[in-house]
Amino acid sequence: MAEAEVESNMNNGYILSDEILKNKINKAEFDYKYPHKASASFNDLELFTKGQPTNFYKELRENAPVFYHEPMPTDPEPGYWVLTKYEDVKYVSMNPKIFSSQYATGNLLTLGTEENRHPKLFKSTIDHMLNLDGEMHLNLRKEHMPFFKAGFVDDLRKKVSFKVTELLDNIAPMGECNLVKEVSQQLPIFTLSEVLGIPEADRQKLVSWMEFLELAQYFTYEMIKEKNEGKTTSTPDPEMIDMFNAMVDEMFDYGRFILNAKRKNPENDLLSAIANAKIKNEELSQEFLDGSWLLIIFAGNDTTRNTLSGGVKLLHENQKQKELLLSDSALMPNFINETVRFVSPVIHMRRTSLEETEINGQKIGPYEKIALWYGAANRDPDIFSDPDKFNILRENADKHLAFGIGRHTCLGKPIALMQLQEFYSQFLTRFNDFQMNGEWKVAPNNFVHAIQEMPIKFSPKK
Repeated sequence: MAEAEVESNMNNGYILSDEILKNKINKAEFDYKYPHKASASFNDLELFTKGQPTNFYKELRENAPVFYHEPMPTDPEPGYWVLTKYEDVKYVSMNPKIFSSQYATGNLLTLGTEENRHPKLFKSTIDHMLNLDGEMHLNLRKEHMPFFKAGFVDDLRKKVSFKVTELLDNIAPMGECNLVKEVSQQLPIFTLSEVLGIPEADRQKLVSWMEFLELAQYFTYEMIKEKNEGKTTSTPDPEMIDMFNAMVDEMFDYGRFILNAKRKNPENDLLSAIANAKIKNEELSQEFLDGSWLLIIFAGNDTTRNTLSGGVKLLHENQKQKELLLSDSALMPNFINETVRFVSPVIHMRRTSLEETEINGQKIGPYEKIALWYGAANRDPDIFSDPDKFNILRENADKHLAFGIGRHTCLGKPIALMQLQEFYSQFLTRFNDFQMNGEWKVAPNNFVHAIQEMPIKFSPKK
């Protein structure tokens, strides 16, 4: 669909999810240049509960850098191309006219079957800025931009610094804590709420919503398995499913309430900008408001939270790197970039080819699925020497693709980096003797590296 036509439709209540459901996805048209029998499957969510599958990434990079991955057994759609090389991921990201986010979403590997789609989450995972191409994407992006510029971030930094101090004051006398619960999930929620304009009394709701959203993929996959295979040891408790659905209802009800309030009485915050965004003097449809609400809550919280926790684990496991950082605070920016590279909190994104094309010698037909695996690209030895080594002196650590690249580069990047710097600066000053105090826990999720528990201990402080 031409960009002008999309823009016109959008102004008349265009619903992207309705359009995408009409689009056909093709199976691989051409022979595989890199035939390979994989030792694992990205469809196996348990694979990601031990951290990112770096050995599997390495296997594919070396044997099949453009690998055709089979769909889930019950998926009505064809499989997808997996990219694990840095330059291939960059090439696709930088060529949106060939590789679309809009034809079949930039984030969902599959739309699945109609009976398996969540009645509220399905459309909202599609109808938002991330899944648009061209001018339509740029127009909505411009509405968000003022809240991510240097001046706004500098003002926000002062509030974030005070919040970090408060959170660390709370854990100081304890001598041990689950870092995720006490700090990692609290700081991004505070920062996001300040940007969005969410009242303080409502902010803890976002914490609960995030905990359940990270399990949405698991619930969906396990319910599909139950239908086809019967109950297993991993089948979720029905009460958990009921709680999940109640949480989704509450989240969207609140989003509609606050966006409606911001539309009537706008303030200087991001929710007001979203609520009052117009294209050719037409307000956004309710579907796009719902989708924008879901996107900003998820994207604005998850990456920072998991990089923050992941960095603490990396320092524990790499004591010499920790000593280097403690001895020279000027290394902080590079440490943060190396941490983001290593953690790669967003695991993959998706594109769809719009024409016959080629990636790294592999011919690809029109309307085929392509998945960009950032965790693999960020450990490509062609770009990063000794890539599996955590090295805060790495000269090109800032070349990582964890925030994306091109038109869809993460808008929140400057705020995420600011939060990480404020946290690590204070945390390492006050708790430089910290250690891991048990096993971490990671959610079964192949889209985000979702750390749920990070037990640590340290010398108590008054």
